[in-house]
Amino acid sequence: MWLLVALVLVLLYYLIRRHYSYWKNLGVPGPKPWPLFGNYADNFFGKRTARQIATEIYRDYEGYPFVGIYKATTPALMIRDPELLRNILVKDFKHFTDNDFEVDKEIDPVFGRNPFVLKGQEWKHKRAQLTPCFTSGKMKGMYIFLDTNAQRMIRYIEEETKMSTSMEARELCIRFTLDNVAACAFGLEGKCFDETNPEFRILAHKLISPEGLGKITSLIMILCPWVASFLKIKLVDKDTEQRLIDIVSSTLKYRKENKVVRNDFLDVMTEISTENGLFSEIDVVANSASFFGDGYETSSRVMSFVLFEIAQNSGAQGRLREEINEVLSKNGNKFTYEVISNMPYLEACLNETLRKISIIDLVKICTEDYTYESTAPGFKPLKINIKAGTSILLPVDGLHRDPVYFPDPDKFLPERFLDKQDEGFKKHLYIPFGDGPRICLGQRFGILQIKVGVAYIIKHYQLSVNSKTQLPLKFNPYYMMPDAIGGLWIDITKVN
Repeated sequence: MWLLVALVLVLLYYLIRRHYSYWKNLGVPGPKPWPLFGNYADNFFGKRTARQIATEIYRDYEGYPFVGIYKATTPALMIRDPELLRNILVKDFKHFTDNDFEVDKEIDPVFGRNPFVLKGQEWKHKRAQLTPCFTSGKMKGMYIFLDTNAQRMIRYIEEETKMSTSMEARELCIRFTLDNVAACAFGLEGKCFDETNPEFRILAHKLISPEGLGKITSLIMILCPWVASFLKIKLVDKDTEQRLIDIVSSTLKYRKENKVVRNDFLDVMTEISTENGLFSEIDVVANSASFFGDGYETSSRVMSFVLFEIAQNSGAQGRLREEINEVLSKNGNKFTYEVISNMPYLEACLNETLRKISIIDLVKICTEDYTYESTAPGFKPLKINIKAGTSILLPVDGLHRDPVYFPDPDKFLPERFLDKQDEGFKKHLYIPFGDGPRICLGQRFGILQIKVGVAYIIKHYQLSVNSKTQLPLKFNPYYMMPDAIGGLWIDITKVN
């Protein structure tokens, strides 16, 4: 009996060693993996985020164009060479068309129809269908909702600061972006500045939340996408899915019966569907949920970090307020779409925040065999044949905080994005929304609403960091986006 157990253990050890020899056999350098956990053991046990682990590996292999790592048991190639990264995202995109996420739309019809997880021709067709929803003209049409909600936000801050000048930035940004998404994607009043826990916020928490089983689901989908597929993991539960369907169905029915036109996201999708018959009802629901993710979850996090960085840097805050006041004085003292679009330092503050605190590293799949030989200065001349099916990691955080490309990477320096001479160089390396054909579809809406919210706040209020903020920031290790433990607390005082 003991001999049999010993033989099984030896065989298991041999198979694990053989499995984790994939990159070594190809001559690709990389850190030693842990059995079963690969190079992400610290993430599984809650010690560090996956992003922090990837950034450390990126820094440890300076001079190498790529690094072989293991996401749990899956071999993945981390890209360090900007030329190869550019090839993957743009020049040779046909070899890397898909993101490394596995979601069965029959099991999860809402998240499974999100353009981010769709693959091949299905993604291509969906992308073409949705692109007209995010033109600058459509954004201009939705601006009125953002401006109205920004004014509500200022009134809310005014009332709240009568009781306490301290506010949690993410909480404020959640309320603002949820009201925007409710108005633009679902045609509803979110009431997030009127009620403590409105229905729309409850729905948002159920749809996208880093708490409870949500954090385990997120971890599995990032590090073990094949496990997510095998276990038929469903990100959006049945009750939330049905509530989304009910909201969209009732809204569309009401608009049709009453001939209501709002020029929002639902109207645009309805218009496209009427003309071309492209979207079923579940497609409209899924696309609205996708808008939800970009418009609320991602944008609220980015906006809260922008406010936090501005609160930490009084010089940048003063310069931004001067720009806002100067542009407003030339335009009747009113925030308009054109006014918001004509604030270069505001955009620089947003860009610098996204550089300093990257939202997510990019994960791709090689869809066609690809050969690359490094010839770029500063990198070892290595050659690799990437097989179809290989997972590819683009370490955005590592690139964005590499002092070779961005001097003083830990400092908040918006001015670096005002230097147009370096624009072409940075285009390869500054990729907060990705690049190429799969660049984030909703980035225009996200950027616009963040600019509107930040501009209104800085116009009216002086910000500083409250002592309740835990510095240096620590992040929830189980969530795919940077989720500051303890919150981002800021003090808000009225500008005289």
